[in-house]
Amino acid sequence: MKTVIITGASNGIGRAIAKSLRKKYHIINIDIVEKSIKNVDFYKCDLSIKSDLIKTIEKIKEKNLKIFALINNAAIFSHKSLDEQEIEDWEKIIATNLSAPYILSKEFASFLKNSKGHIINLSSTRALMSESGTEAYSASKGGISSLTHALSISLAPFVKVNSISPGWINTDKKYISTKQDDTQHPSGRVGTTSDIVDVVKFLLKNRGFITGANFVVDGGMSKKMIYV
Repeated sequence: MKTVIITGASNGIGRAIAKSLRKKYHIINIDIVEKSIKNVDFYKCDLSIKSDLIKTIEKIKEKNLKIFALINNAAIFSHKSLDEQEIEDWEKIIATNLSAPYILSKEFASFLKNSKGHIINLSSTRALMSESGTEAYSASKGGISSLTHALSISLAPFVKVNSISPGWINTDKKYISTKQDDTQHPSGRVGTTSDIVDVVKFLLKNRGFITGANFVVDGGMSKKMIYV
């Protein structure tokens, strides 16, 4: 069975991806939070610590698996006013959201070349637009978008490298969107994890001509002019 590595699959979008793919693929979840998912192997790792990440990568390499896809999903979000932000916050977010995907892609590149596989990076619409107080997160996602097209060239023609930029995706089962939340989206609703899973499945079927691309999944919000 082909192996798919997903970072941050214990919660949210990553968990939805893992649960959807586990019947067809051998799934590995790399995360700092341990939440068991049936038929998913778990490796505890703080992605912001390089030494911890390298040790985890070596453990996986020792299994000599046929790695078909790497899905760089894990990310830390922070929302603080600029004067309240600490450089340590910046460094941890950049390390988790951007440096870890680079390290994982580099270290598993030979495996992915052999399988003619895929790298799917989870970016964000915040790579292109922002609200105040999100400097580190927005910068990390802008970096992910650029890393995606750089890797697509470096690993061509063997590995297909693409990114997905979600907008508002509701990952809280207890949250019920308001009418205003829904109607502000051209799609008429807030996004769900299934909307992202659909794109992941599509990309895993990609025969090779789609690479270096970014798929915006935001219900049309980033295309909507808003005048106040």
